[in-house]
Amino acid sequence: MSMNSLKLIEDLIAIRSDRHAKTDAGHFEYEVAVFLKQYIQKEFPALIIEEQEIEKGRVNLYVHDGTPVNLLFCGHMDCVEEGSGWTTNVRGERKGSRLYGRGSADMKSGLVTILAALDQAQKTGKKGVAALFYCDEEYDFLGMRHSVRGYGDRLKPELVVCPEPTNGLLSRATRGIVELRVVVKGKTGHAAKQNTGIDAFKGFMLGVQEVNTLLEGKQDPELGTPTLNVATVRCGALQESSIDPTVGPVFGYMGNVIPDYCEATLEVRTIPGVGHKEIIDAFNAGIKKHRSIVESCKTSINLGSYVTPREDLKLVEEIYEEVIGPVEYQSIQDTGYYDTQMLEEIWKIPMISWGPKGKNLHGSDEYVEIPSVEALERAFRLLVDRF
Repeated sequence: MSMNSLKLIEDLIAIRSDRHAKTDAGHFEYEVAVFLKQYIQKEFPALIIEEQEIEKGRVNLYVHDGTPVNLLFCGHMDCVEEGSGWTTNVRGERKGSRLYGRGSADMKSGLVTILAALDQAQKTGKKGVAALFYCDEEYDFLGMRHSVRGYGDRLKPELVVCPEPTNGLLSRATRGIVELRVVVKGKTGHAAKQNTGIDAFKGFMLGVQEVNTLLEGKQDPELGTPTLNVATVRCGALQESSIDPTVGPVFGYMGNVIPDYCEATLEVRTIPGVGHKEIIDAFNAGIKKHRSIVESCKTSINLGSYVTPREDLKLVEEIYEEVIGPVEYQSIQDTGYYDTQMLEEIWKIPMISWGPKGKNLHGSDEYVEIPSVEALERAFRLLVDRF
């Protein structure tokens, strides 16, 4: 790799950028933003860096040359929490062709390939190549939401490239996300006398079953099938409520009381035809089969899907074939949500995710394969040259 890219990745991994990272100046991924800003100012002094404040101590960086943007690279600066069970150094350790550490694959190596694209544009004098380094992808999508508000009407590139880890494959689509936080209420009673109470958990499960019925048999030719995940459930005979969602309510512990309270988080990966309204309607229809009631149903996430046609990605496929080999696309069922979808929704332009190979993303001993980063850097330099 040129421009000492491997050292740059190691430097970024050494900077903690999860929700527990905090300095006097900022928190989360702020120190990564500082590192990138200082590097760009030193190595690419002709480029303009715009800081977009997301909240106190958190910023997005939009980097450009002052001309209309044609090719936009984007990547998130945050990462998930470190977790436990590491047998390698969470802050970075090289072993053979692998580089371990939190964020190594997701996605600090990707950030460096974006720097390589900027480097190539500077060396060749190519105009209209820009980068968006944004925050909070792993948590609440605050960075991308602010990017849409700040740059949605101002920019309209011809292609957006995001080096999210894709195991070296191309990804041109993403399913949407609907996340609901629901509270179902019933009535306590004696467990041996079911008619004396209303089981909130049974009501909740009827709602879940109705959502599953909605999803069964649904399929999109590009995006595959929708999926439901019941992420959290708190249920019991309510003793004391809590306004802190990390603590939750207090329940009785005896098995002879019918539960009158159930709160849960549901997440559905959506496809066209299965959206926010249909999911809520199905859940409520299930509850109506029972005597329990939905006290609240709050939507915490409602994001759409997208598909970029292959005919819009001919140059990307040509470069992939030249650098990697036969063109391969990632299975949509194996991918998470790409928040570049928010940009596609407003710009209606081609999007491609193309990142390095790696494993154990979000788990212990996360690593990136160094040769795949080298290949991706070569590909991005060619893309800059030929776009």
